[in-house]
Amino acid sequence: MRALMKPFAGSLRLCVAAAAALSISLPLSVRGAGDFSGLVKRGFEMLQSRLYEEAAESFSEALKAEPTSEPARKGLAEAWASLGIAHLHAGRLRQSRDSLEKAVEARPESAEYRLLLARVLFREGDLRAARREADLALELEPDNAVARELSGDLHDKDSRLNLALAEWEAAAKAGGSPALGEKIERARREMAVEAGMGREVSRFFIILYDRDVSRTLVKGVLELLDKAFNILHDRLGEYPRDEIKVVLYSKTAFRDVTQAPDWAGGSYDGKIRIPVGGLTTVEQATGLLNVLVHEMTHAFLFRMAPTGLPLWFNEGLATTFQGWDPDKARTWLAENPTKGLETLGDVDRTLGGRGGNVTAGYVAARLAINDLEELRGFGAVRRIIAGVGAGQPFDEVFRDEARMEIAEFQDRWRRGLP
Repeated sequence: MRALMKPFAGSLRLCVAAAAALSISLPLSVRGAGDFSGLVKRGFEMLQSRLYEEAAESFSEALKAEPTSEPARKGLAEAWASLGIAHLHAGRLRQSRDSLEKAVEARPESAEYRLLLARVLFREGDLRAARREADLALELEPDNAVARELSGDLHDKDSRLNLALAEWEAAAKAGGSPALGEKIERARREMAVEAGMGREVSRFFIILYDRDVSRTLVKGVLELLDKAFNILHDRLGEYPRDEIKVVLYSKTAFRDVTQAPDWAGGSYDGKIRIPVGGLTTVEQATGLLNVLVHEMTHAFLFRMAPTGLPLWFNEGLATTFQGWDPDKARTWLAENPTKGLETLGDVDRTLGGRGGNVTAGYVAARLAINDLEELRGFGAVRRIIAGVGAGQPFDEVFRDEARMEIAEFQDRWRRGLP
């Protein structure tokens, strides 16, 4: 998103200057000319001062006097877009979406605003709305590399890898982002592995599986998925509306596709990916329940709050639902003293694979969620997820629900570690 914002921010400044120049030469009607001119001038002054809501108000009033004024219309769109960007940078996704929708309404012919709105919708998890805006942006600018890459990302989330790959390759030819090379390579690996897979569909799940996995085992995994689903639905009171995609791999194929470390028992990146190589019976598969609960937690949280939850919170919940006992977690830390986990940010870095003992990171995250539950109950955890899902910054929602700043909570958590 940051890469998208830089060119947009520059074009916004250019549009403001151009619209201001247009307003100087625009013929004014005799009736209400002074009011209109003053409102437009004030609008651009407010834009320059980054008082975007005041700017939007001035341009809106100007358009009431002169409904066909292009400078006023463009100024109004720039004001709303600038406000949307400001909300986005502050982590307020819902407010950003509202502002950008108004920018698009003011200038529906702008691919730039539609694409920016599509990115926010994508981050919110509203993939259908994001697809609509991305497609409209591509109709306006078919060679837009950012729009092509986003279109590929949306196809990827919808498990249409062939379409995603085509869009990413087109974006790369148009000079897209450095991330495209990795996306294209991953898509090709995944398509090669999944080409010959079997497919099973239930009410909540779509399962792809290696051909050497028995149908009996697949049926057993489906039953485990239903159990995991019920556990999470009971605790969170919410669930993904679209089918959850689950891929069962051989161990080798799992490593090839996910590039996951050897210790990983599963992964979630829009799909739940599980290695089941060596399992042949339903009895053996029952050991997968905890792994499925863990990875399905990420699927639920993506539906409820697609962005904004820190990694320690996300993984702490996954290990909570997986059944990790806090007392045993403290005992493990006492027996395996680990340096480098002084802050929750350290936990995020460890869990993200950027140094440190990964197991210790998971244990520390589990204890952080336990501390929050002890403070305010699990209802506070659910309200934090809901607040972040509604577009509020995590730190603000956390402060309101925990009744303390995140730094104060962090000190409490750190003192409680062995």
